[in-house]
Amino acid sequence: MAAARVPRWRRRRTAGWVLTVAVTDWFKPATGEKQARFDVVDPAKDGAYQRWKPGEHLLFVIDRDPAAYVTSYRGDTIAEVRRSIERALPAAAGRARTDGGRGDV
Repeated sequence: MAAARVPRWRRRRTAGWVLTVAVTDWFKPATGEKQARFDVVDPAKDGAYQRWKPGEHLLFVIDRDPAAYVTSYRGDTIAEVRRSIERALPAAAGRARTDGGRGDV
């Protein structure tokens, strides 16, 4: 889980999309790289979500399943979701973190 700005968002040559983000705050894990790349499902694939825009600041929750949609929050909802995440983090302390074999950060 991280708050980040989207500098780059591109379609892969094979299948899927690559989301590159400039991370402003990590939540779980608590720290990480300043830039992260993830192989993701296009949020607009089924018309379910709006596609992210370069320069947009979002809060991302990225599932371990690469076929799952990335949950993202925009604008005014970021502060509310961030408070919920921060309240839940102490209960998650000590739990092992795995990347689910994705190879992402």
